[in-house]
Amino acid sequence: MMDIFKKILVSTPANLINPSVILQSNRIAKKQHSHVTFFSVTEEIPKGQLVWGSKLSPQELMDNLHKEQQDSLNKIVENFQDNFTSIDTFNAVGLPFIEVTKKVQQDNYDLVILAAKTNSFRRKRFFGSTAVHLMRKCPCPVLTLGSNKSKLLKRIVAAIDAYAPTEEGHKLNESILHMASNVAQIENAELHVIHAWKLPDESYLKGWGATSDFERLELVMKKQQGIQKYIDEIIEKTIFNINPPIIKLLEGDVQEEIPRYVQENEIDLIVMGTVCRIGIPGNFIGNTAESILSEVSCSVLTLKPEGFISPVL
Repeated sequence: MMDIFKKILVSTPANLINPSVILQSNRIAKKQHSHVTFFSVTEEIPKGQLVWGSKLSPQELMDNLHKEQQDSLNKIVENFQDNFTSIDTFNAVGLPFIEVTKKVQQDNYDLVILAAKTNSFRRKRFFGSTAVHLMRKCPCPVLTLGSNKSKLLKRIVAAIDAYAPTEEGHKLNESILHMASNVAQIENAELHVIHAWKLPDESYLKGWGATSDFERLELVMKKQQGIQKYIDEIIEKTIFNINPPIIKLLEGDVQEEIPRYVQENEIDLIVMGTVCRIGIPGNFIGNTAESILSEVSCSVLTLKPEGFISPVL
């Protein structure tokens, strides 16, 4: 097993660290010999509000608030820091997703961990704004911890796109499988590799030369065999030293089939790509990824294509 997470940044409020974040960062750090930074951000208060009713200048008030939050973070971390081999804390001032992204780039972190951070019971709002921003814009992988009660990652899904139209898409598939297999090894988890596909409509099948039900079925079977061959080859290329993964080809719309599979199989973690291509500013999540994320509440580990440049930097 490779040590791929040498430096981990845990994004957290200064005064309350989610227990699952502590547990998961500690589990990974122990097995990967990682340094872990617990990182909080003091958000700037509008200057008009700072001045109101205070004899201190806006800068003095912000300095005091910054110090209070750094002290609060240090005090909480002191309660469990002996469980970590290498650990420190840092409190920045600004917008959380911007400061996390800048810190990752500046100090070469390999992984960001945070809780989904929402009190909503509506799935559409399960992932908080900071989590979504980081999924879109942070250059390193982002592990957003969901609501799995066991706090352990027992079943992991690697969601790949066998129809990726570009070389960078195929490289992203390789990265997803490589990452998922490493996490499965760290967690001693069961790995599922899935791809969702949909039958072409009638006009497309006729365009392929299929005029009868038998010919259409034959074309579909060839297409399915091609997908299976691609997945077998990429798995052989990227996955080592774990039990053979469970491979599933899901027939239907990817936005519906992946969330359904996750729910029916009690999946604890999805590993998937978000930004759909490089050379684009990065301030959006691909439509497919965004649709899937709006329908799940398990943990999600998101990756970017090779060469991705954050718009924050």
